[in-house]
Amino acid sequence: MRRGFTLIEALLAIGILIVLIGIVAVALTRGLQTKHSQSVYVELQQNLRTAMQQITQDLRSASRLGLWNDPASGCSAAGDPCSARDRLAILVSKGYYTAVAEPPGSSYNNSVETGVCDASGFDDGDLVLISDGTNSDLVEITQRQLLRDPTQPCSSPTTASGGTPPNRDLIQHNNDRISGTWQPNTYAFKVQLVTYELRPDPEDAARTVLYRRTGLGATAGSFSGIVAFDVDTLRFSYGIPLDPSAASSSIQQLRFYDSLSAAASALGAAYTDDPRGSGIFVGSLVRAVRVHLAGTTPAPLTAGGGPGRYEITETVDLRLN
Repeated sequence: MRRGFTLIEALLAIGILIVLIGIVAVALTRGLQTKHSQSVYVELQQNLRTAMQQITQDLRSASRLGLWNDPASGCSAAGDPCSARDRLAILVSKGYYTAVAEPPGSSYNNSVETGVCDASGFDDGDLVLISDGTNSDLVEITQRQLLRDPTQPCSSPTTASGGTPPNRDLIQHNNDRISGTWQPNTYAFKVQLVTYELRPDPEDAARTVLYRRTGLGATAGSFSGIVAFDVDTLRFSYGIPLDPSAASSSIQQLRFYDSLSAAASALGAAYTDDPRGSGIFVGSLVRAVRVHLAGTTPAPLTAGGGPGRYEITETVDLRLN
């Protein structure tokens, strides 16, 4: 005759079942925690790789000048360099340029307009780099004047008595006054100014994000915004040929500097880190930029452990020719 479980046996069975359920629950919880930690770390890696890809793309689209370093470009504070150890300002080419139609040797002071051969490729609000290869100005167009007769050669004004009137267009940049002396072979390039820097996370001031800013002046331009969260280290170094006077098309060994100001100091009095300064602007000599990004996960990967950390470094050759 079969008999059922006694009360003690039933309680023991229930106890064993509870223990087994607990073991399974702990295993599942740890498995889910591990999977979540791996997911968070993979997300950090992907964020930094995507950020590096964005910086690389902008650097490889750099215009003839390549890098910018003027505080008027909207850097953090007056006198604060734009291209330094922890900040990078890139002049990205927008694929259009035209010759400047101003008489070489003539001086200009606080000028708010510049004559060019063809302003049809520009629009109001465009940023234009005016450069002779040594000295440069960055201006924002406030108005175009399409005055040139396209059936006749482009020409600049002449001071000679009885000279022919100029055949050129004009771009006005009322908010950006420029001064200097016009040089031969000066061109106006359509560009976008892109600045990378770390900023406080808008949701957690204790953390930082990688921010990409466009535009000139106090107001950020279109497509400005956060590139990656949880980035806590951003470092740049600038590769300049050992012989800075060598042709840009020649293969040269590079020396890397922590900032453009450090490069100008090392190269001597003939060089400057100011694109409007007296001397050769070192930003036009940079042939490669070394970019280092690092970040940490917002929380520990394991109970009692530390946060995950990921670092990535890449050297980007500039395509300036």
